[in-house]
Amino acid sequence: MKISLLLHLSFITILVVLLIGSNYISPTYGQCLGDQKALLIKFKNGLTFDSSLSTKLVRWDENTDCCLWPGVSCDEEGHVVVLELDHEAISGGIDNSSSLFDLQHLEKLNLAYNELVVPVPTEIYRLANLTYLNLAGAGQIPMELSRLTRLVILDLSSGIFKLASQDLKELVRNLANLRELYLDFVNISLKGSEWCSALSSSLPQLRVLSMIHCNISGPLDPVLFNLRFLSVIRLDFNDLSTTVPDFLANFTKLTTLSLTDCNLRGEFPSEIFQVPTLQELHLSLNRNLTGTVPEFLEKSALREVVLRWTSFTGSLPGSIANLSTLSQLDLGNCNFGGPIPSAMGNLTNLFFLDLSYNENLIGTLPEFPQKSALREIVLTQTGFTGSLPDSIANLQKLTRLDLRSCNFSGRIPSKMGNLTDLVYLDLSYNSFTGSIPLFHKAKKLNRIDLSNNNGPLSSAQTQLAVFLSLPSLQFLSFQNSHLSGEVHEFSNASSSVLQTLVLSNNHLNGSIPQSIFKLRRLSYLSLSSNSFSGTINLRAIKGLPMLTTLDLSYNKLRIDVQGSNSTSFPFPQLEVLNLVACRLEKFPDLRNQSRMFYLDLSVNNIKGEIPNWVWRVGNGALIYQNLSCNLLESLEKPYNMSTSLQVIDLHSNRINGDPPILPTSLSYFSIANNKLTGSIPSSICNLHHLQFIDMSNNSIYNKVPPCLFQKADRLVVLNLGRNKLSGIIPDTFPLNCNLRTLDLNSNILEGKFPRSLQGCVFLEVLDIGNNKIRNTFPCMLKKLSNLHVLVLRSNMFHGNLYCPIANNQTWSKLQIIDLSANNFSGDIPPQYFSSWQGMMLSSSPDQVRAKNLQVQLQAVGIYYQVRMTLTLKGQLMEIENILQVFTSIDFSCNNLQGEIPEVLGDLKSLYLLNLSHNALTGRIPKALGKLTQLGSLDLSLNQLGGRIPDELAGLTFLSFLDLSFNQLSGRIPRGNQFQTFSENSFEGNTGLCDFPLKKCSATKTTGPSQFPSDHSEHETIDGKYISFALGSSVCFGIVTWLLLYSPRYNELIDRLLFRILDQHKKSGRNKT
Repeated sequence: MKISLLLHLSFITILVVLLIGSNYISPTYGQCLGDQKALLIKFKNGLTFDSSLSTKLVRWDENTDCCLWPGVSCDEEGHVVVLELDHEAISGGIDNSSSLFDLQHLEKLNLAYNELVVPVPTEIYRLANLTYLNLAGAGQIPMELSRLTRLVILDLSSGIFKLASQDLKELVRNLANLRELYLDFVNISLKGSEWCSALSSSLPQLRVLSMIHCNISGPLDPVLFNLRFLSVIRLDFNDLSTTVPDFLANFTKLTTLSLTDCNLRGEFPSEIFQVPTLQELHLSLNRNLTGTVPEFLEKSALREVVLRWTSFTGSLPGSIANLSTLSQLDLGNCNFGGPIPSAMGNLTNLFFLDLSYNENLIGTLPEFPQKSALREIVLTQTGFTGSLPDSIANLQKLTRLDLRSCNFSGRIPSKMGNLTDLVYLDLSYNSFTGSIPLFHKAKKLNRIDLSNNNGPLSSAQTQLAVFLSLPSLQFLSFQNSHLSGEVHEFSNASSSVLQTLVLSNNHLNGSIPQSIFKLRRLSYLSLSSNSFSGTINLRAIKGLPMLTTLDLSYNKLRIDVQGSNSTSFPFPQLEVLNLVACRLEKFPDLRNQSRMFYLDLSVNNIKGEIPNWVWRVGNGALIYQNLSCNLLESLEKPYNMSTSLQVIDLHSNRINGDPPILPTSLSYFSIANNKLTGSIPSSICNLHHLQFIDMSNNSIYNKVPPCLFQKADRLVVLNLGRNKLSGIIPDTFPLNCNLRTLDLNSNILEGKFPRSLQGCVFLEVLDIGNNKIRNTFPCMLKKLSNLHVLVLRSNMFHGNLYCPIANNQTWSKLQIIDLSANNFSGDIPPQYFSSWQGMMLSSSPDQVRAKNLQVQLQAVGIYYQVRMTLTLKGQLMEIENILQVFTSIDFSCNNLQGEIPEVLGDLKSLYLLNLSHNALTGRIPKALGKLTQLGSLDLSLNQLGGRIPDELAGLTFLSFLDLSFNQLSGRIPRGNQFQTFSENSFEGNTGLCDFPLKKCSATKTTGPSQFPSDHSEHETIDGKYISFALGSSVCFGIVTWLLLYSPRYNELIDRLLFRILDQHKKSGRNKT
């Protein structure tokens, strides 16, 4: 009895619950009234919609209760009160006669995100019971909408209409009950005082205000605070151009403040961070917005803090641990510094952390708890150091770890291989060492980047094979990570989804595994700069049908191109092919490569003629072609070069004949170090995009086309040095000259120096040495503030070096100046040197100069390196990369007089100083002892007297010294470097003694001299030696004159000169 009673009661209870539940779950209270169904059917029949995209309208069945139709809800009497037809692919529009407006009981209408591009009907005012209206994406809104006074939520977002000042005010005038207003992407275009006033005067109950990308401007007017119930403010992507007002911190119900990309400036009120109700704060993309992060309240409600791309500074407070609900923290690209609080590791609800590009953030990573929710960690380019904590393996939900360009070191925790949800791993540009976790459990991992680690990371054999077998891996890079050993064959190659494999710049050796050529989805393969060996037939890449980039350069490989005809098998359509230094002996057949835009076959053994089809590889797509450093001899005619080519590099071959006709699209052309003859074609002036041209070290003759100098408004580098060019340098350089390097060295150019060159204000390198230019010193060059290198050697310049100095910054970047073998006379002006800051850098000067002197063609990533010939340690030498390591002053072989300026001692980074073969008098300045970087000093064949300063013995880098044939006297200083110099460095100074010359006399340690010694002893002049010096000077002047007019007699006259000097030396010794 009791049991049956309990069962009976249980049944009744369940029945009641079901009845109550059914009423709660179903929004349809009663059966649909006939008139309501008829209105809905009529409304549907009047619509145009795509039935294949519709999910609701297509399911309206006339034979069923309309209150059960998708998107329809009714009240108890069967009146339609809710109609939700958003995303129903409705197109066209709704007119005023639509039966929609007869649904008088409608309370909620949602027609959002259809294609209702025509204006909304004015009859919408008849739906007087509406409390919710969503017309997002609709056409122009009628002002009659303002008569819907019961509206609580209004969404007009993404509208293709505009609201003028009075329109906005009119629209909201009667909507006193409105609590949520969404006007995103509506073109309002009002000032802050206008839109703030219109809203605050009519919407006292407003809780949510969303006006994203509305073209409104600032400032935020204080009247906005009249909307005291506001909890959500979203004004993103408007040009407010204002500061953030303090009154925003007084909104006591504020939960969301979003002001992304509003051109905010000034300091952000820190009190806003401390609003107790605030949950979301988004301020990103306001680069001029400053501020600091204050201490956080103990029970802060913050869930999202996004400050990316602002100028916030300071450190993160330890009270960040109070943000127990924080889920997103994005502080990327700010100016934060200091260590991150260790308590951050305890924010168990945090799933997104981005502190990237805050270079002053330092310290180590905190420990991570076992129940961390972190899914993404991005710390790119921060100053974090130390090793990764083992507890990073606790982040079992981690999908992305990006620690690129930090200062992490030590081993990578082996247990990271157990992070099964990991998708993205980037540990590049760090100093990790040791073994690499295998990540064999990370089945979702699609990107691994461990490139540019200073390591070394451990041997690659096992790890690479495991990585290459990961089922989801699409990107793998170990570039420049000190990997060594062989790469083993791996399984599942044919089913792999790998798209990018980069193993370049390592120490890998052995054969390239054949498995690599079975990665059918591989599009990018770079194995360059290793020690891979063996022979590879280019046909092997037929197993890589998706391949677009192949780089096998700089290995010990031999690439066999036999049978590589791309018509004989399904050859992949490559875009980039790099086979530099691959011992190629012939061109691979690339005639059917229709997509190739980059081809580099340089540093190989390809001989003979360049076939003309090479220029049209890529069917007009080829941009870059480098065939330099081969054994090529000619170009097949007709050239038929593609008009898409921007770079052609043919330097260091054996190409003879005339210079080729070039395509008008060319930006970079080098054919230096070949055997060209003939003239430069005038058609070169039709190359309107040309920026770099190097035709040096050939036998090109005749005049330079004058138009080539007129194109200096576009040209960046013009190098025609070491040819047989004649004529003058036209004085036609444009006022907007863009040249950075001009090299005309070793030609037969004559005439005057072109004054218009002073307009080339960006010029860094000017070399016109070894020509027949006749002029005085080109003072107009003093205006070239960017000049680093000036070479005027072996011309017919004459007169003194004095120029009026407009300011004390003349040539502040100068590193190399060579005025040797001219006929300059007079004193050396000391005021010049005081402004040569480029020679005064006392610490790490190379880095500064390298940065300033890189000449780059940005479109194709080419760096042009300057080469030049200088007198170094008494020898003529051609030096590459000279601008990164070299500073020199060479005034030798002139007729300069007077004393050596003391101010030379301020040029602390000077490496070479050559003042030889002049008529300089006086003492050697003690200040030269301050030139701590000096490696070569030549003061020979002058009339210098007195003692050699003891300070010179302290020049520890000095490896070449020549003080011969002067009037020096006294004891040769002792010092580490001085003990290494032979007697040739001091000969011809009869008053000198001690090692390596004869010992000094015990009673008299100095020879005769016209200068008082350091011990105040008066000495006399050796008349015979002065006669010798004057005679030598006369002989030298004659020889210099011959040199200037007949450079081809250089070697003969040099021998004659030194024979005369040798005879004088022997004669002097016999007399003594």
